[in-house]
Amino acid sequence: MNGNTQVSLQYALDNGMIDIATIQDQIKMRRREQYLAKHAIWQGKNGFWYVKIEGKLLKKKTKEAVEEEIISYEEQLIENPTVEEVFWQFLEQKSDYKEISESTYDRYTRDYDRFFRGKEIEKIRFGDLTEEYLTDFVKRTIANEELTAKGYANLKTILRGMLLYAKGKYTLISANALFSDMQFSKATFKKKIVTKENEVYLEDEIPQVIHYLKEKNGINHLGILLAFYTGVRVGELATIKKTDIVREDGAMYIHIQRTETKYKKDGVWVTTVKEYPKSSAGDRYIVCPKAAEETIRGILELNPDGEYLFEENGKRLYEQTFANTITWMCKALKIPQRSMHKIRKTYGTTLIDAGVDESVIIEQMGHSDINCTKQYYYFSNKGRDKKRDQIMRAIVFS
Repeated sequence: MNGNTQVSLQYALDNGMIDIATIQDQIKMRRREQYLAKHAIWQGKNGFWYVKIEGKLLKKKTKEAVEEEIISYEEQLIENPTVEEVFWQFLEQKSDYKEISESTYDRYTRDYDRFFRGKEIEKIRFGDLTEEYLTDFVKRTIANEELTAKGYANLKTILRGMLLYAKGKYTLISANALFSDMQFSKATFKKKIVTKENEVYLEDEIPQVIHYLKEKNGINHLGILLAFYTGVRVGELATIKKTDIVREDGAMYIHIQRTETKYKKDGVWVTTVKEYPKSSAGDRYIVCPKAAEETIRGILELNPDGEYLFEENGKRLYEQTFANTITWMCKALKIPQRSMHKIRKTYGTTLIDAGVDESVIIEQMGHSDINCTKQYYYFSNKGRDKKRDQIMRAIVFS
């Protein structure tokens, strides 16, 4: 509707030429015509009228009765959409309000595909869902998919989001009440078996790794070396700019203030820089020990002109470059395959073992409290011989 049409319509309304009721009737008739145009209606030889809706054949004495069935069905689609339709409505609203990033949008989509795609629940009308059905769905999904506690959290996020979006519009079910009433035992979730030796680089491996990286001396190798000295996340490492390297009181610091993010758009993976870190605690100044300063000088020699610290041929190095380098390194040194994140855990373990103040540790790690560091980032990286010797010295009861 253009501006002139709007002015003419407003003029007609203001001067009593047409009324609101007439316009509403016209809209209603146009909507009915659109609904009916979507369905094939026919009259049988027996005189009855027919239409097929969702594979079900409906039979009525009059054409008008068939049309009313179609109108009722189409209006129900609007007033009571399927779970699948509500998911996309919920997700688009989150995106329109800029409440989620592109990578979160992509993660929600992948989680929906994992838990809902192709399942019975997907085609159920949202208003027809019951608390009993949803509780059964959640518990069966946990059992059938062998979900860990983290997997359940992802499922809960999607379902809770849909319920909050649909509350009062398509359903009366309370998301908070639904999940608070669910009871789980310790045995409910699949336990992730962690081999501690594979969570960090062992003390006798670290010198080999450092020597290998220094000898290779590629900008990707020096990036991994810098991660050992600073404990940065790989997404943070890949997005450090030269202007983030600062000196104060004779010491060098790295200002961590952004990270790399990856999401799928139109079936294609997109990698970009997010101009803020993983969390509020992630915005921090990391102290650079002397070895880190030397490493940064080596990096600047290899990349004197780039905006980012890690660039080759004018292009920023992605997370994947460092991940691939780690794979090649572990194979070359014939040590267990470990990810970039294991370097971060090695760094956290080293700080704790060295007796660094807890407040300093969480600042360096970008955590909000020390419990996170101790629970998820601390693993003894002492070799068996050293562990045995320490215990032998400690236990001297007579």
